[in-house]
Amino acid sequence: MRSLKVLILEPNPFQLMALHQMLNAIGIYDVLTAPSLASALSSLGHRGAVDIAICDPQLKGGDGLALIHHLAAHHEARALILLGSVAQSLMSDLEPLLRQQRLRLLGRLQTPVSAVLMRGLLDSYLITPQELIEA
Repeated sequence: MRSLKVLILEPNPFQLMALHQMLNAIGIYDVLTAPSLASALSSLGHRGAVDIAICDPQLKGGDGLALIHHLAAHHEARALILLGSVAQSLMSDLEPLLRQQRLRLLGRLQTPVSAVLMRGLLDSYLITPQELIEA
C-alpha cells in the first residue's frame, strides 16, 4: 500500500491498539495514535498534517468533534473516517463544513472495526485522484 500518514483519536487503549495493528497489517506504518484531543494536536504540531484522520465525532467531552473542526480549519488532513454510530443531525452539521474545507469523508465504520471495510475505505482514498477532489 502506498505510504499514508494516518492519525487515530481513540480514548479506549484496547480499541486504539487494535486500530493501530489493523493499519499495520494493511501496510500502513506511519500511524499517529492519540488517546485525547491534546495528544492529537501535539502529534500534528510535531509531525505535520496527515492524509487520513480516524475518530468518533461523538466522543465524550467533545474531543472527536473538536478534532474534526481543527483539521478542517487548519487543513491538517485530506480525508476522514468516522467511527461509531453518528447521529444524522450531527452528519447534517458536519457535511457542509467538510465540503467547504475540502475534507473528504471516506466513510463511517462501526466498532469493532472490520479490517475488510477499513481496507475498502483506504483503497477508495488511494484510487480517487486528489485533483478530482480538489476541483
